[in-house]
Amino acid sequence: MSGTTYGVNTQTYQHLPPEDQASIREAYLARQDTPEPANETPPVTATTETAATAPAPDPATTQTPQEAVAAIQAMTVPTTSDLPPGMPSYAQQAVYEERASVFNQSRADAAQAALDRFAPQRSDYDGLNGATASYEYQQAQQAYNSDPYVAELRRIVDEAQTRPNDIPAYLTGVDSSTDVQQFAPEQMRSALSLLGVDLPENPSPEQMAAGYEILGTVPDDILATLINPGSQVSYTGAGGVGTPNLFGPSVQYGVQVQGEVELGDLQTGVNFEQTQQFEMSVQVQGGPVFDLSKTPLQRMYKWADRLGQLPDAARDMVNGSPILRQVVKGLPVSGSYTEFEGARLSYEAVVTPGQGTQIANGDLNGVPNPLDPLNMPQGTSLLMRGQSLTGSTFEANWKAFTVGGTHAELSGLGFGVTRGEGSIVEVYSGPVETVENSAFFGLGRQGTLALGVGSDLSMETREMQIARIDLSTTEGQAAYQTFISTGRVPDWSPPGVQQSGTTEVFSHEYASFIGLQVGGLTLGGSNDANGTITRTTWADGTVEYSNIYTSTGGTTTEVRGTLREDGSFDESNTRWTVVRTNLDSTSASYLRSAYDASQVNQYPEGDQHTQQVFTTADLMEIRDRARAYVVDTQGQEQLDNLDSGVVSPWWANQEEALAIADTPEEVFAVLNQDFHGTTMIANLSTMSLLGEQPLPGQFRMIDAG
Repeated sequence: MSGTTYGVNTQTYQHLPPEDQASIREAYLARQDTPEPANETPPVTATTETAATAPAPDPATTQTPQEAVAAIQAMTVPTTSDLPPGMPSYAQQAVYEERASVFNQSRADAAQAALDRFAPQRSDYDGLNGATASYEYQQAQQAYNSDPYVAELRRIVDEAQTRPNDIPAYLTGVDSSTDVQQFAPEQMRSALSLLGVDLPENPSPEQMAAGYEILGTVPDDILATLINPGSQVSYTGAGGVGTPNLFGPSVQYGVQVQGEVELGDLQTGVNFEQTQQFEMSVQVQGGPVFDLSKTPLQRMYKWADRLGQLPDAARDMVNGSPILRQVVKGLPVSGSYTEFEGARLSYEAVVTPGQGTQIANGDLNGVPNPLDPLNMPQGTSLLMRGQSLTGSTFEANWKAFTVGGTHAELSGLGFGVTRGEGSIVEVYSGPVETVENSAFFGLGRQGTLALGVGSDLSMETREMQIARIDLSTTEGQAAYQTFISTGRVPDWSPPGVQQSGTTEVFSHEYASFIGLQVGGLTLGGSNDANGTITRTTWADGTVEYSNIYTSTGGTTTEVRGTLREDGSFDESNTRWTVVRTNLDSTSASYLRSAYDASQVNQYPEGDQHTQQVFTTADLMEIRDRARAYVVDTQGQEQLDNLDSGVVSPWWANQEEALAIADTPEEVFAVLNQDFHGTTMIANLSTMSLLGEQPLPGQFRMIDAG
């Protein structure tokens, strides 16, 4: 920065006429109230003090970021009111720009010094052990970076450096162009009442003047709302008690009624069975809504400071208003937090593609009907839930960033039917516990327009009574009618009830996406995965277990069998299945040739669905073949190194991962992976062809079209 003389750029001062130089010198000395120094360039002073104004606090002596912000915002704004009326406008402008530059630099220096002073230092935690010190330091940094007053200090630095010669309008209070004196006293009184300021019945002239002073601080685009509030009505599917959040944090009570109908994508599962998920639900919820949104009326960084600069009489009115006190306090972020409770009734069905088409066309005759179970296609099912719910949802916005999430816990009862083979139906009823979580982070505003990443996770536990009923028998029909009428699952009673017992089901669904949210529509890439683990204990002591998982890449795996008393698999009847959907023609050819060497270089047309089924013995035989293959192609030393851990399996040599698998579960995990799935398929084909033996297990393939 160039030198200054009497608060003016030295070069500018030297080019002024003598009479203007004299005016500037006299005005400067009058402000300083000190004799003129000899042969010295006086320092610049960016503020002027009057006897009636208390000295502003020194930002350098503040103890917290909040105090530093208050001290910096209290710095006296420079003006040109002390300059002689006859001074040329260009000279006045030069004086003002120089003072503004010094003032902004002082603000930036003070804010940066405060940031440096309050920032946590690693040395502050030298008295703790290394791990604890690092943890405490990280926590301190997170708290520091999330402090809204730290954010405001950074904003001040950026603001002062971006426009060094312009004093922010919110400090000068000159951005309101409306002449509030034009409003009639009753208009002024009404507008003030919306701000929480109530004038007495017969206000004094001083109170009237203070009221107009307060209105003079209000931004123009909001002032019209205060003078003529008007009204707006919209239907959002919700009701409640509360007022629009015009002034700051508020607590309301809202009631929402939500209905949802959804038909999922077509899925191909074990034995190439194609199904779709159909869901209908109605949810009623209500609860307090805490809204801390930074509304248009607040304009925190402008209006709050101007309110703080009002004369004493007007400031007393502001302090008497809960609304305006909150505005002065200010909020660096906006958002809302809602706690809710209520109930949800849901109907979930697994349907065939034909039924899915009916439903998609609006024909609900395709929905499984528990009153007519024998007309339900084999493999279809339905589950009805009645649950109470509690939860919370939040959203926070800072600058252009938005983050939000919802957590819900549901508890209640479920009632369901699955159509089995022939005349067999499976019925179940019992407690259902559900937990749902969703999260979003990105740019924009949720519910309107936002770009970012999000995720949804749902987990459910069902502990139910279960029975298999034979509807071809009179006893079975009577048992089923009792179940439909009362919800009571029948006990084991042949021939009508083939089996009964208890079943525990844990299911989870996970979805993530990255892209654009426009209202309730998501545009972009998404990943979905789901799984279900079922353990059923029948009255005769048999324990059946199944674990079905569909990965993001479209691979479905199933492990199904019975468990021994100690919880281990009965290897004699356990089946391990891998279903790959829409496998490209080349990979499908490689996989088929692993089971049938005559199909080498025979490529099917288009994508294929493939299925592999293994016994436990098949899996361990594949492991043994992989070990022999490593020895034949890379030598015994390589296998020894893999076994000892000296060498890790290379991703392109999946036979190495198979060779060091110790259990059937580990072999199966390699065979069903998505990430290197095509590499693994090629390796299986090579192992089979070089060993001149087909791969153990069963293989099926059908056209994906």
